[in-house]
Amino acid sequence: MTLIDKIKTDFMAAYKAKEMEKKDFLGLLRSEVTKETKQPEDAYIVAKIKSMIKSASDTNSLSEKELDILNSYLPTQFTEEKLKSEIEKVISEKSLSSKKDMGKVMGYLKSNFDGQYDGKLASTITRDLL
Repeated sequence: MTLIDKIKTDFMAAYKAKEMEKKDFLGLLRSEVTKETKQPEDAYIVAKIKSMIKSASDTNSLSEKELDILNSYLPTQFTEEKLKSEIEKVISEKSLSSKKDMGKVMGYLKSNFDGQYDGKLASTITRDLL
């Protein structure tokens, strides 16, 4: 099930359960992520949700309940140990050794684990290991 389908399903469930606050917020979320296309990619939705959370933290515009709803659609984040293990794996598999190879590591992470790790932390760990 794609992320947009999950949002639509949760919207209908909230509507049927008469959870109007949740339904209204999910309707807002659905309209926000479908502005450009009716079937957006999951990566686009995750990026949009992260953007909404960041904006809300800067302005305090969302309630805890709304933030919890948004966070429920984000993929689970790698722990620092898991991220370090993945970086070590790609470095050894591709025999990378210099800081010039950092882009290869970051590209690998982005193509395989997009949205599941903190980019700044990945960059720091990669720099330390190369």
